[in-house]
Amino acid sequence: MSLALKPAVVVERSTPMTGAIELVVHHPPSAVAVNPGQFFQLAVAAPQTILRRPYSAAWTDPDSGRIGFIFNVVGAGSGWLAVRHEGHELDLLGPLGRGFDLDGTEPAIIVAGGLGVAVFPGVVRTLVGRGRQVTVLLGARTSAQLLPVDRFPGAEVRKATDDGSAGHRGSVVDLFGSTRGGAVEVFACGPTPMLQALIETARRLDVPLESIQVSLETPMGCGVGTCLGCAVPRPGAGYLLTCLDGPCVHADRIEWNRMTDAFHG
Repeated sequence: MSLALKPAVVVERSTPMTGAIELVVHHPPSAVAVNPGQFFQLAVAAPQTILRRPYSAAWTDPDSGRIGFIFNVVGAGSGWLAVRHEGHELDLLGPLGRGFDLDGTEPAIIVAGGLGVAVFPGVVRTLVGRGRQVTVLLGARTSAQLLPVDRFPGAEVRKATDDGSAGHRGSVVDLFGSTRGGAVEVFACGPTPMLQALIETARRLDVPLESIQVSLETPMGCGVGTCLGCAVPRPGAGYLLTCLDGPCVHADRIEWNRMTDAFHG
């Protein structure tokens, strides 16, 4: 973990898709330390905010010392972050949690629903760099909410939108059901109902749940296992903590029937 003595500095701000902000920060120690799928707790100074906000690193560039964060504006904390610009400083705590295990050799299928796509640019870059075949399935309500295809160089990209404005009309899980063939490894992130639908489809297609890794979007308060606000039910009994055991976990470690969808951000 890089517990920064010096703050990160914002070097770029953009809007990569409708409703989303991308902040690029310069912080070499963190850029070197982070693994794809890990997250940071970002301090915010909006009125009446106390807790840091958790955001996965969308991508990192150790050579330049940069880290990208992509997020929606959903409340006071993200609203404060959204108006940071070049030269502003940010206090980062991290990298935290467990990232994706990317050491496999099978073809990789990425299933990204909504802002769940924010964790995947760096994941895809790493997988492609290791010579793996990568298919990215992007889903959103409308085409304007899809991250541009050029953010995933070297991968095949397929799209699904609820309104049919790009690609398949319907759920990104529909694309998974029509794409899968042979042994694959799946990496997924998105709203809990999407992940539950993905698990149901995987079971129907006899895709082993241990071959699916999910990045959980469970609400987190502290990010270090103290507040217990990010508990996720395990099969049988007991709980995982997203901040310590995840956020990236194999799907067979979760009791999906007891998962609930909760607002976060």
